[in-house]
Amino acid sequence: MKDNRPIDRKRSSGGNAEIGTKEDGAIEQMIKIGERLIVLKERSIYEFMMADDVDPERTNINLPNNIHKLIIDQGSESEMVSRVFITANILFNKGKFENTIDTEKALTLTLDLIQELSILDTEIQSYLDKEIEVTEEYESKRSKPVSYSIPSIGNAKNRCTTIFQKADHIEQTLMKIITLFYPNDGLTQQSHFPKLYKIIEEKYGEKDSFTEFLGKILEFMKLIRNLRNALDHQLKGVEIYDFELAPNSDVIAPSIELDFKGSKLERQSLSEFLKFLVPNFIYICEITIVHLAGRNFIPTLMQQTVQEIPENKRRNKFVKYSFWSNMGEGGYYDQ
Repeated sequence: MKDNRPIDRKRSSGGNAEIGTKEDGAIEQMIKIGERLIVLKERSIYEFMMADDVDPERTNINLPNNIHKLIIDQGSESEMVSRVFITANILFNKGKFENTIDTEKALTLTLDLIQELSILDTEIQSYLDKEIEVTEEYESKRSKPVSYSIPSIGNAKNRCTTIFQKADHIEQTLMKIITLFYPNDGLTQQSHFPKLYKIIEEKYGEKDSFTEFLGKILEFMKLIRNLRNALDHQLKGVEIYDFELAPNSDVIAPSIELDFKGSKLERQSLSEFLKFLVPNFIYICEITIVHLAGRNFIPTLMQQTVQEIPENKRRNKFVKYSFWSNMGEGGYYDQ
């Protein structure tokens, strides 16, 4: 008989687990992705592991029986998490696709995607907070008898370089997901949306809704890519202006301007431009996921399609899409 070592008794014993903190809210869902168990809470997402997952040979008796790791400090109450990850979890249902499409990897990459989005959001918010801080400091000194100086971010260009590097990571991760659904069309992680647009147009036609969607976002994606390249490689054609003093004594807030490889951005407020990046990316990720599912699922006799869920039927107010079946009055939304 195999020795029942203390570590074996410990690992085989029952117990309970507290995942996260009270501030994270309630557990909304446990999601299995391959060998990983993802715990979706109201205000966070964790990965839950047993000690044997980390130490299968049972060499460390001091290892806790269960371990949890924070993936992102946003959960089901977050619009970003709901519209991207939860939507993907609903639509990338393994049983609805051919085995050649690795939906588990697609979901894993979607977790990476929301982490990238969260990082981008944090970087942008850090810049916006800094601009507000130095503006308020300047305003507080304007009426005081001190030497005149205008506010300054100091490292506005470096901050923007980081921001657009993060934005570029989002496109790369999204392309990784897309290649899982179109593995034989010459797409790679390093492909960009102009190439994707041509492939989808050839595959489905110029009037197809997927083609039309990509056509609408193409200039934005090219703009972000060109901003990243111009800033990262310190090329001509991009300008990041810090606070400036106008001839009439007005102080002009930081601004951005681009004229590079066919992308043109007239000089405008940097803070206002940055504010719409994350909402745009959330929309692009969400609708790309919708089209990937809608174009690649296996048709059934149930007349299934991917449709927008009426607001009064949504389980999560931010999750707008699911598979719909022609069952009963109004059909059935598989949420």
